[in-house]
Amino acid sequence: MKQKYENYFKNRLILNLLILLLLACSSESIFSQLGNLQKINHENNILGSSSPNGISLVGETLYIAAMHLFKKENGKIEKIDLNNSYEFINDIVNVSGKTYLLAQNKNAELEVCELNGKSWTSKFKKPLKAYKFLKSVGNSGIKEAYVLAIDKNNQERIFDLEGVDKTPSQATENDKFYQISNEDNLITGNSLKIWNTNNNTYTSIDHQQAKEIMPIIKTNIRGSSEILVMTGGYNNLDTKFKVYSSVNNYTTPIFTQDEVGEFSGYFAREFNGAILIGSNNGFAEFTKNKEGIFALQAPSKSVETGAYNGSQLSKTGLNDIIPVSNNTIYILTQGKGLWKLENRKLTKE
Repeated sequence: MKQKYENYFKNRLILNLLILLLLACSSESIFSQLGNLQKINHENNILGSSSPNGISLVGETLYIAAMHLFKKENGKIEKIDLNNSYEFINDIVNVSGKTYLLAQNKNAELEVCELNGKSWTSKFKKPLKAYKFLKSVGNSGIKEAYVLAIDKNNQERIFDLEGVDKTPSQATENDKFYQISNEDNLITGNSLKIWNTNNNTYTSIDHQQAKEIMPIIKTNIRGSSEILVMTGGYNNLDTKFKVYSSVNNYTTPIFTQDEVGEFSGYFAREFNGAILIGSNNGFAEFTKNKEGIFALQAPSKSVETGAYNGSQLSKTGLNDIIPVSNNTIYILTQGKGLWKLENRKLTKE
């Protein structure tokens, strides 16, 4: 009887909320209001308002790093309790079938662990602050990953998965590292630098041409191989979006779009014939038409019509986009949980 009354009052509460939301729709879209309701009543989705930083698909089990470690198995999401060992779970990555975890342990150390069966084995520890994995992402998965950390002097450091220091020798405490390319181990950094970790050198873009760059990708979108870098950044107030190419040594932009508003690119991933640019406001598609003309457009090639706008992803900052196959990607958001895009169908995990 007690359960019956609890269900009754719960249903009444939901009904009243729906009525209030419908009355408020004159000032806010129905999608936004329903999104608020979902946030209130998301008992079945413990990732509902999380900010995932990384994923690893192991067979049918999906591991998710979102401050804590979660796994989705047989349609059920549960938290894996590692609180006795770690303060934070910073990131997780799958490289060549192996899963690596990046965490800050109870001794204030950066720690990298590897998944062996159902247990985690420590690979190395360092007296540094763990930040994230720099992920070299191909069309169907992650090719390579490096640990990005911060030392006691607040300088960013890069390590491979064996703990070997790969920080460019010319880097100083003022240098920040953003995204690593899908090939050739090129990393974008602040002050318009493109670092080559293979030979410890960097290329600079003219400061008069752009304020900052973040996304980088090697692509054949124009018919031949080239490296593209794009303007963006977390503090970029420029309302122009520019793309630079290795073909002309990044001297002048090969594409410029004026008045992109608050759109600011963070990273680039190639998927379904388009380059997806993750940003502070969802993602956009950078494409080329049959006449060879570039365009920056709202998602249409990669997503079913209407699904993207209905999801409110266009108002959400993204942490990453990770492909797990040629037709499936995971979208990691800032505060809106984890999404999956499979065969153009968009769903929330």
